[in-house]
Amino acid sequence: MRIEKRELRSGKRERAVLLKNGISHFSFLTSLFLCLFLIFLTPVSVVGAQKPAVLNDFTDKYPLGHHIAYLEDKAGQWSVNDVASDEFSEKFVESGSQVQNFGYTDSVYWIRLTLDYQNELKTRFTDEQNKLDDFKPGRFTTEKKEWFLEEHYPLLDDVECWFPVHNGKQEWQKRFVLSRGGDMLPFRHRDIRHHHFVFRVNMRHGTPQTLYFRIRTAGTMEFSFTLWSPAAFAEKVTAEQFVSGIYYGIMLAMACYNFFLFVSIRDRSYLFYILYIISYTLFQLSLSGEGYQYLWSELPWWFNRSIPFFIAFTGLWIAQFTRAFLKTEIAMPRMDSLLNIFSTAAAASAVFSLILSSYSLSVKIAVICIMPLVGAVLLTGLFCLKTGHRVAKYFMIAWCCFGIGAIFYALKSFGILPSNLLTAYVMQIGSAMLVILLGLGLADRINAERKEKLAAYEKILKVRHEAFAAQEEATQMMEEIVEERTGELRASLEQVEYANKHILENIRYAERIQRSLLPSEAAINRCLKHCFIIDEPKYIVGGDIYFFEEFPEGWLMALIDCTGHGIPGALMTMLAGTAFKEIIQKDYYNDPSQILKSLNAAVKTSLYSSDEKTAGSDDGMDAGIVFMNVKTGILTFAGAKTALAYTSSGDTLRIIRGDRHSIGYKDANPDFNFSNHQIPIQEGMSFYMATDGITDQPGGPGHLPFGNKRFRSLLKEMREKSFDEQKRLIREAYMAWKGDEEQRDDMTVIGFGF
Repeated sequence: MRIEKRELRSGKRERAVLLKNGISHFSFLTSLFLCLFLIFLTPVSVVGAQKPAVLNDFTDKYPLGHHIAYLEDKAGQWSVNDVASDEFSEKFVESGSQVQNFGYTDSVYWIRLTLDYQNELKTRFTDEQNKLDDFKPGRFTTEKKEWFLEEHYPLLDDVECWFPVHNGKQEWQKRFVLSRGGDMLPFRHRDIRHHHFVFRVNMRHGTPQTLYFRIRTAGTMEFSFTLWSPAAFAEKVTAEQFVSGIYYGIMLAMACYNFFLFVSIRDRSYLFYILYIISYTLFQLSLSGEGYQYLWSELPWWFNRSIPFFIAFTGLWIAQFTRAFLKTEIAMPRMDSLLNIFSTAAAASAVFSLILSSYSLSVKIAVICIMPLVGAVLLTGLFCLKTGHRVAKYFMIAWCCFGIGAIFYALKSFGILPSNLLTAYVMQIGSAMLVILLGLGLADRINAERKEKLAAYEKILKVRHEAFAAQEEATQMMEEIVEERTGELRASLEQVEYANKHILENIRYAERIQRSLLPSEAAINRCLKHCFIIDEPKYIVGGDIYFFEEFPEGWLMALIDCTGHGIPGALMTMLAGTAFKEIIQKDYYNDPSQILKSLNAAVKTSLYSSDEKTAGSDDGMDAGIVFMNVKTGILTFAGAKTALAYTSSGDTLRIIRGDRHSIGYKDANPDFNFSNHQIPIQEGMSFYMATDGITDQPGGPGHLPFGNKRFRSLLKEMREKSFDEQKRLIREAYMAWKGDEEQRDDMTVIGFGF
């Protein structure tokens, strides 16, 4: 009885644990694609025996889509005792996919999930001992472990999780403890500050337990469950925050930059562009649940209306921006009138979303308004492109990028593409590309108009020159115009410089996020007697990254050179870092060749679909990995187009070349086996790894690359010097060779010794 009470009290403490993250099924462009997928892609479900999810101590992430069963309660009158009874057991329908989507429905859905924890690391009592000591406290195995059960769709109104009560005898009673969640509750009621619904699940070894969920919502009935270990969930949240910080930083930087341009140029296209960026960013914040977490956490009423409001509000500014950007009032009067009608309808829909009490009706009205509006926008862009409108190229390329992102997100939502960090944020990537390309189009249009004005001024000068009698007056007039324009340009340049300052501050913030992934100097100094690291990105953030991990047998060091510079390169390093951290948690962390092989497969899977020929880019990375076994004194190295150079006391420089096979590219063979090279460690040995940023850097008298030969000669000459002196000499040689030349690539050099 005392054990039962303790379990009841523990269950009460675990109530109301809610987490949120973003899933979007009403984004204004993706709606059209999702409607088609709902028609042709229906999840396959069968009534039958439900498979339990078997967990062990090595389980970090467990998708539960194929381990759940659901039951539709049309009247919403059943209780947990009803659905847990034998009478209802056979009525549950087994799930056939990771994501279940039933669209708009007034029904309540019950979810059944069975979890079975098998502790493989602890010694258990034999059956004979358990029989002899039955019902004696502490004599049977009660090993416990905690997991986080995550429900991914953050827009559900009411989520009830019913946990069974343990009776203290390695079995669960058909009595339940309730933990509630839902976006109708204020965010402060959540125990864990996150934007997905997450429930803390405590499991006992050898005692399967069945959980029941009751889900009710006025919006789309969709659910998807994943079980996480606390450590894996923390790593997932860190990676998500990293990507979100870069995305929202880009959107904020573009909004600020174009605001200062609008203040200086006074072109209304910039104003509509800024309002579009702001409204779509707030829309994305609402869909992901991050807006509810950070901006309006005490306003559940507004959170439930923000989705249809921002759908319509974003559509309004899309229409107005299209009219101003493509100048449809002059070029296409009929399409201009149509866009004006659609923008009025979008504004009315935004007002209705605040008045109507029905969430589903508000969303349907907003989507009905936005779908023909988007079609009219794309049709207008195509007509302008056909007539040779210069900026229409930027306009259509930008919307194609966004449309591709929407298609990939829809494919991920229906389980056709794998769910990973890249596919989860493909909509954010598409919208960021849309904003950047439209900004470039605006700049190109301003430059073209400026050239037209200059051409007109030259024509005036030519005419005035032919009419000699009026030349003096024309010259004076032009001087005044030039003087006025020069003042305007000077003021514009000052505004641009001020805007660039704010952009730089946002990129600096992204740099701090990327630097947080790097290992601490304390961890490296604890394992290495001598070490130096030279890290010179081409821009503030770059595509080079290095890692260092300590293990009981020794330590692991990796240097990775990703394609791209700046923010694209930083995104690639985030992908590499996430895959690397996940791979080394497995048993082969002491096998560099296996780590490279797994990294090759993981990156290739994340970047490309099954049909690699249709991929729009060819990205990848080079890498070198060293594992030092301090017990055996053996250093193991494997490289993917990255070499390891080393010297011993009084010896010449030796080079171990990496395999001529890169990681993650289209033509990369996922089954390629990299080679391990083992080196017995002696006192006084020094080792070096570097990216191609130093050897490919042009400079010198003949504008030639620094080269491998010159770099290795430098290593030979300085091998007897201290590592601090070596670091200084390498930097000085690199800077002297580069001179006034532009830096070609990110440059990283690592040296360590024994």
